[in-house]
Amino acid sequence: MTSQIDDLIARGEIGGRTVRILETGDVDCHAYPVAPLQTGQVRVRTVRSAISPGTEMTYVGAGATNPYLHKRWDSDFRVFVAGKPSVEYPIVFGYRAAGEVVDGATGALPAGTRVYGKWRHTELVALPAEVAMEQRIPDGLSFDDGVDLAQMAPIGMNAIAYAGDELRGSPTVVFGAGPVGLIVAQLASTSGTSAVHVVDRLASRLEIAKSCGLETVLAGDGVDVARELKRRVGAEGIAVAFECSGSTRALQDAIRTVRRRGRVVAVGFYQGEATGLFLGDEFHHNGVEIRSAQIGNIHPAWSMPSLRARVIELALGGRLSLGGLPRVTFPVEKAADAFAAMKNPDSLLQAALAY
Repeated sequence: MTSQIDDLIARGEIGGRTVRILETGDVDCHAYPVAPLQTGQVRVRTVRSAISPGTEMTYVGAGATNPYLHKRWDSDFRVFVAGKPSVEYPIVFGYRAAGEVVDGATGALPAGTRVYGKWRHTELVALPAEVAMEQRIPDGLSFDDGVDLAQMAPIGMNAIAYAGDELRGSPTVVFGAGPVGLIVAQLASTSGTSAVHVVDRLASRLEIAKSCGLETVLAGDGVDVARELKRRVGAEGIAVAFECSGSTRALQDAIRTVRRRGRVVAVGFYQGEATGLFLGDEFHHNGVEIRSAQIGNIHPAWSMPSLRARVIELALGGRLSLGGLPRVTFPVEKAADAFAAMKNPDSLLQAALAY
């Protein structure tokens, strides 16, 4: 019986230097064989990949919380059930990558063609030629921009779609000034809001938000964020808030912040039980709506190609900063150091890997 890793190698989804998350909770870089190209494929050498600060980190460490590690996903009924976990170690993960064609090139896809994708942290990956064609990095965007075109920026655009027309003409609030929150906040500012307020507990991250032209609120101890924002814009001023941190305490703050019958777009990945969430309080008394904007459930009016096309348009027009958001780049052989650095969010917004 082949392992999940063997299957990935055979399909060309990993090859060469590859980041692994081990059962011990540690991270390393391991060299895997490179399978021959299949008909219609091109090989891409990764130039840059970036670590997801949300989903990916839930697989790391002795106390990893991702539900796929503890339950089985029943795809027929779309529920988690007890049983053998859906994911086994070692885990090779990642969905923020960019590289260049090095093998299987054609006239339409010459060697050196720059492409983006949501492949894993791996040195060499095989892509269908038609996928590589669709995912070429446009002139004017860098590899550092490219790592976020496949998944991270579309996550933000999907959140905007779930906000709906209520977003236009009024102020909005984004909880969490991580990479996702900063992208969502920038996209909200291009979508007709009168102002975007970004909330975080880290002053260093709010400085980044300010550099993007966004207003900020420091959520320090003893600060009632909802009351502070309602003092600024009025009790009925905020129709939509985005929760992008994955904290259920922040989700509670978002519920408290929106107006009566307001909308909270839940973008974060919430782990474990919902500590600090009180559904009998403002959620109940103000009739607040919570919409999940998880990227596995794209808004019905959009598709992944249309989400990507929109964020590319905004990035090319200088209205969305992707690669310009601060990140520290590590050699892929130092992946363990990169993951360790991610555990200190006050000094590091995001980490990238170079190959």
